[in-house]
Amino acid sequence: RALVNQPKVLLLDEPLGALDLKLRENMQEELKSLQKALGITFVFVTHDQGEALSMADRVAVFNDGKVMQIGTPEDIYQRPKTRFVADFVGSSNVLPPDFVQRYSGQHRWGSLRPESIRIGRAAKGDGVAARLVSTNYLGATTRLALDADGLRLHAIVPAGATLPREGEALVLTFNREHLHLMDEPG
Repeated sequence: RALVNQPKVLLLDEPLGALDLKLRENMQEELKSLQKALGITFVFVTHDQGEALSMADRVAVFNDGKVMQIGTPEDIYQRPKTRFVADFVGSSNVLPPDFVQRYSGQHRWGSLRPESIRIGRAAKGDGVAARLVSTNYLGATTRLALDADGLRLHAIVPAGATLPREGEALVLTFNREHLHLMDEPG
């Protein structure tokens, strides 16, 4: 009914919130197809970060009524400007300035996505010494909770990967290009 008058902008406020996962995913595809066919702007309000990333050309992240960041889904996910955005969108390791300085030379807050961390068995070489705290099987992946000298980190490994034992000493490595420095000062 809302499309009969051919609006330039259509506001959709949590339209898929009450649907189960499969139906929600199907409706996301339908809405994206409809938007493309009609060529009108959809303003899609959601609290589901994954839904926002998958549905949008541009995302606005709000906190307490204030815009924290606007950008493409990839910008928001890979290059958050603040700790809030890094923590709110997806799962991120928000890293304090002292930790970041060791790897970037800059005393700033950083973020590192769990999928960017590689797990090694021997605590030697250029890496972060850590211990496995727990694992959480998620189907296609397993999420590891790690303790790196009091800093809680998370890593994602593919399902079926050989997992370390809880408490086992590990070394964590990552491509330094994946360490994102945020605009917030340290």
